[in-house]
Amino acid sequence: MEKFGGIRYNSRWDGSTWFILGLVAVCCFVPCFLDDGIWPTIICLVMLAFVLLTFLSIYYRIDGDKLVVYTFFIPTAYPIDKIKEIKPTKNILSSPATSLTHRLAITFTDRKILKSTTPLIISPVRKEEFIQQLLSINPEIQH
Repeated sequence: MEKFGGIRYNSRWDGSTWFILGLVAVCCFVPCFLDDGIWPTIICLVMLAFVLLTFLSIYYRIDGDKLVVYTFFIPTAYPIDKIKEIKPTKNILSSPATSLTHRLAITFTDRKILKSTTPLIISPVRKEEFIQQLLSINPEIQH
């Protein structure tokens, strides 16, 4: 696995993120009050830890001419010079973004990059700084 540097942008946590975590936590604590033994409680706590670890492992780096998206600590690099457009979106498709409301949709000039027609949806903190840094690398990006 290649080690990437550059500026790190965590994925934004908002009310929707906390709501999902709270809902999972409530569902995980219900077995604690049932008299079904210890295994349902252990399984639910492991599931809660997995959801929390998944949310904490989503972040982004701008490293030279690459946008690196980390999902479960696994990096995927995208070329910044192939970014066509960045725009805000409310799309709730599954994506490497912890926020459901503060999202950016990134489309690329080459469909082979994502291997689909859907855009890359992310939710970086310091969104304006993130966009400005991408524009400084590729001023052709439509915003």
